[in-house]
Amino acid sequence: MIKKHFFFLCAAFLMAASCAEQVPEKGALILGHATGLDPEDTVVAILFQVNAGSGKGIQTDTLRDGHFTFRMDSLPEADYYNIHILRPGAGFANVISQGPEIYLEPGALVRINGEGKHLRTAHIDSPVKDQRLRQRFMKKMSLDDWNAMDDIMAHRNRVMNELYHGEGITQERKDSLRKMAKQDLEASHEIGDRLALQELALLEKEEIGAFALHKLNTLAHEASVRKKEYREAVLRVYGRLSDVQKNSWDGMQALNYLHPVETVGVGAPVPSYGYVDKDGKSVRLSDFAAGKWILVDFWSRGCGPCIKSVPELGAVSREFQDRLTVVSICLDQEKDWREASRKHGIFWNDWFDPKGASGGVRAFGMNGLPTFVLVTPEGLIHDITLGYGEGQLRRSVQSALNAEGK
Repeated sequence: MIKKHFFFLCAAFLMAASCAEQVPEKGALILGHATGLDPEDTVVAILFQVNAGSGKGIQTDTLRDGHFTFRMDSLPEADYYNIHILRPGAGFANVISQGPEIYLEPGALVRINGEGKHLRTAHIDSPVKDQRLRQRFMKKMSLDDWNAMDDIMAHRNRVMNELYHGEGITQERKDSLRKMAKQDLEASHEIGDRLALQELALLEKEEIGAFALHKLNTLAHEASVRKKEYREAVLRVYGRLSDVQKNSWDGMQALNYLHPVETVGVGAPVPSYGYVDKDGKSVRLSDFAAGKWILVDFWSRGCGPCIKSVPELGAVSREFQDRLTVVSICLDQEKDWREASRKHGIFWNDWFDPKGASGGVRAFGMNGLPTFVLVTPEGLIHDITLGYGEGQLRRSVQSALNAEGK
């Protein structure tokens, strides 16, 4: 009787395991495991769909003993997918671990086993060629450097979260947090430079798949804003691309980054760069809203601070409508821009840049989003600001208008 009962228990367990791993014919199944997390800590894994560098969360799963599952009955259009592990709650910087890039095709079963909490360097079993190429590429890099980078960025996330969302923080503590954030950023640049050199060396000899193409785009961006010495190597790698790869979003972005742009600063005329409005017409800041101040907002749907600034942009647009014109310029692809604009209710001037982050935003010399540019009624740049904090837009506009009235 005991043996018979044990047999049925085993059969039930095997059937449950089989059902759990049944992969949708037109979709995919991701089974993940991250060790090294505090069992008392409530954390979630979020699956992001990434298009043209902009991510959108599509599924969330709470980790149970470090395990998480994502099941998709069909695959949305995506360049790749990404998984972040974070602590839920208030704030925008609760990320514990970032990565890895996941490439899917119909019927794929993907298993992710992270050593410690580091998912970016996790072992991944997958039938998808682009995933296998990604894993081969990563194995030839310094995993210690990648893990150190993730640890630094996780610490910086905690620092930034306390700085912007902590309650009752003294000025002394705020100064300390800003100092720590700056130190983390400097340390990340140091490690990032080591990783970039490893990537450039591999890109010159490894097969170029989707992951390598994405890396080329990132390195081309670095060559355009911070590390000009990468340019020759990036050019050589670009020459290895197929015609299809050159015409992809990453390929076109990389080529755009390789063309230098003249940066402008405070006091200079706003650049005469072409964008596209909701009606598909070409528009320029240089000949727009003459006689009014212009507040320009460069944003992306995958940028948390960008989305947090939307309510204030709307409020500023209404409050100062007689003296100010607000223009939001999205750096996502057109389909994603239109979808995000509808979702977030952007009612003011709503444009997009067909060249994305490799286009007009580069002229302002900022390396991140959101980037805000305040332009005088005479078409001169009054201020350029990177990042967003609650109330900053209204203060900036009010200060400029008050100064003009004196």
